[in-house]
Amino acid sequence: MEINNIAQKEHVYKFDEKKDVSRTETKKTGGLDKDAFLKLLTTQLANQDPLNPMEDKEFIAQMAQFSTLEQIQNMNKNLQVSQKEIKESINAINKNYIDASIEILKQLIDIRKVLESYGVEE
Repeated sequence: MEINNIAQKEHVYKFDEKKDVSRTETKKTGGLDKDAFLKLLTTQLANQDPLNPMEDKEFIAQMAQFSTLEQIQNMNKNLQVSQKEIKESINAINKNYIDASIEILKQLIDIRKVLESYGVEE
């Protein structure tokens, strides 16, 4: 995008200052969130060349890419939660299995003691 007006260049430069960019970055990923994307899109619209405006296809493509990225990030979060729940379930199943095995061994020992008390040998 080419900008011929000096005032517009100053505006674009002011938008790129550290304080504005740091506010728009998310803390977790360091990427841009929805608000930052919309701010970039409106700035892009405001500073486009009126004689050669951007095609609507470009905006649709940018929005589709951003939407896809957001959906992938949401899916990743959901998969991480599911993975954690599966691990917890497996740990609970293993603990129950171990506890059940210990209980069975205790009962077998008790049965053996009873059989020994009656004089029954193996």
